[in-house]
Amino acid sequence: MSDIIDFMERMGGDAHLSQASTDELAAALADSGITSEQGAALLARDTQRLGELLGTKPICVLISPPGPGPGEARPLAPAEMPPAPQPEDAEEAEGD
Repeated sequence: MSDIIDFMERMGGDAHLSQASTDELAAALADSGITSEQGAALLARDTQRLGELLGTKPICVLISPPGPGPGEARPLAPAEMPPAPQPEDAEEAEGD
């Protein structure tokens, strides 16, 4: 399994290899020692199949600050902004 991990690490560090055409990627895979099933999944860019072959499971993590508990007060809403100042009447400006 380390062959496929090493190859994917190499792909991640080499911009040319990560954007390579299917033919270029197939040539690089030929020298890598990766199994044909793993190579086919890489060539197809099938992450789900590659994960199955490696025995991995998707992980999704969400970290969120805790909200108020039962019986706790909700946080106050932000204060409303005061209205924007209006320009003085033109007549008052001319009279000064």
